Amino acid sequence: MEYGMPEGSYDSVFTYAPYNDLDKMGYMGPARQGMMLGNKYGNFTYTRDYGVNMEDDIKPLSAIELLIFCVSFLFVVMTMPLSLLFALKFISTSEKLVVLRLGRAQKTRGPGITLVIPCIDTTHKVTMSITAFNVPPLQIITTDRGLVELGATVFLKIRDPIAAVCGVQDRNASVRTLANTMLYRYISKKRICDVTSSQDRRIISANLKDELGSFTCQFGVEITDVEISDVKIVKEGENMGMSALSSVAKSDAGQQLWQVIGPVFEDFAKECAAEEKAKENAPLVDLSDVPSTSAAGTSTDTPNIPSIDIDHLISVASLAMDEHLVRLIGRVFQINCKDIEPICIDLKHGSGSAYKGTSLNPDVVFETSLEVFGKILTKEVSPVTVYMNGNLKVKGSIQDAMQLKHLVERMSDWL
Repeated sequence: MEYGMPEGSYDSVFTYAPYNDLDKMGYMGPARQGMMLGNKYGNFTYTRDYGVNMEDDIKPLSAIELLIFCVSFLFVVMTMPLSLLFALKFISTSEKLVVLRLGRAQKTRGPGITLVIPCIDTTHKVTMSITAFNVPPLQIITTDRGLVELGATVFLKIRDPIAAVCGVQDRNASVRTLANTMLYRYISKKRICDVTSSQDRRIISANLKDELGSFTCQFGVEITDVEISDVKIVKEGENMGMSALSSVAKSDAGQQLWQVIGPVFEDFAKECAAEEKAKENAPLVDLSDVPSTSAAGTSTDTPNIPSIDIDHLISVASLAMDEHLVRLIGRVFQINCKDIEPICIDLKHGSGSAYKGTSLNPDVVFETSLEVFGKILTKEVSPVTVYMNGNLKVKGSIQDAMQLKHLVERMSDWL
């Protein structure tokens, strides 16, 4: 049997009461709590109390008010048909007419034609369709001391005409001011990265809609949607860590701490500067092609023995390669050193490979000596310094050549 069947269609085998007759069955239902409103409960409630029962709470006219109504109605009848020009009101489908008779709200009228008493009735037409208004662009300071400019569009609908007329003095101005204030408060608690993200903007719009709706429902207005406009960054946000460090350094405690550790830092900086200057003045490497002479002045025809084993170098390069490195670099490099066979490093196909030989179509070709190439691998010299001194020649894009540093960083631990 389904819930809601007609009375008497089924009797419970445990009671003698009709189906679903909770009063006679002796069942006491749980206490029903009031509607929870606000941003905290917005995801758990499906309706809001917009005062739909205000018409049922309207009390009848008192004896004096009834007497005044009868006299006014008699006056309207006596002055017909001229009084019909003021007594008849035409209401469209999307409107409701709120009548205040002697200052007391009556039941809403419309749509269609209705009769009012011009002497004692005050009327207000309320549009029940969805309307919208724009929150003008605001310049707001975020938590990371950035400055953004943005606005919003608010869509609303009147649910309770009587509350919309009697619950607030100026409904439109109140909703606009409230939306303006809430938008400023929400954005001022965010960072630049939170405001510029589309996902975070949707979350801010949803929260703004729930909290704004929890206020406007008190005077019969439902917020159907809130859309935040595109963000214009006037000033980028600051690094909060550096700002905090700067504020600490400017404080009295920071000044006292700097007086203690300042001389140590100055001595360390001077030592580092002296070491860098000594490295710059030192010769990089002797690339002279003149054969070396002995102390007796006799020359030797034996070339310098390289300090790096080429086979070991290729093995280490092969171990350092993987698919992630190939996706990161995606280039083929060829290294031409004097007196040895060229080395090809393929970081473009498969999992990468390194071998002796030449490539058909390399992206970058390096020309240098084996000694310089070994010093680059062991990080004794910088590739940029070698290139500026003319000891390293590059054929191809410089940016592509710099991608080889990722492989060199992996190989340096094993060389």
